[in-house]
Amino acid sequence: MKISYSIDIDVTPEKVWYWLGDPERAKVWQTSVSKTETLQETPDIVGTTFRETIEENGRGVEMHGVITGYRENQLLAVHLSGQYNVVDVEWRLDEIEERTRVTVNARVRFKSFIRILSIIMRPVFKKKIIEQLQGEFVRLKEICERDN
Repeated sequence: MKISYSIDIDVTPEKVWYWLGDPERAKVWQTSVSKTETLQETPDIVGTTFRETIEENGRGVEMHGVITGYRENQLLAVHLSGQYNVVDVEWRLDEIEERTRVTVNARVRFKSFIRILSIIMRPVFKKKIIEQLQGEFVRLKEICERDN
């Protein structure tokens, strides 16, 4: 399942990156991420591995990740794998006049019995993911513009 969503924020890419590029600060606006831990950091960032806990409806799911793409103030791409799914996600920052367009592109692949369920429930799953992204991006926009 492919997901794409964008939002324009009235600050520079550097100010958005401040909140996007650091895992601890990202937890402020990514409300589903309750814990993040770097496992192995590489000098050029790509290849850095981490573990994070995603909380939903009072349940935590551990995801293992690796950074697959990185350009400071422009791009962060990660590959995440957990018990129920595998996700490849890319955040891209594009400067447009005096603001920043933040775009997320994600590919979600479900595992085990969830894969079968996702065939029937795909529209529901997609809607829920997009609603979560919208809420997180609104929060990111508020934080970035407030701090401006």
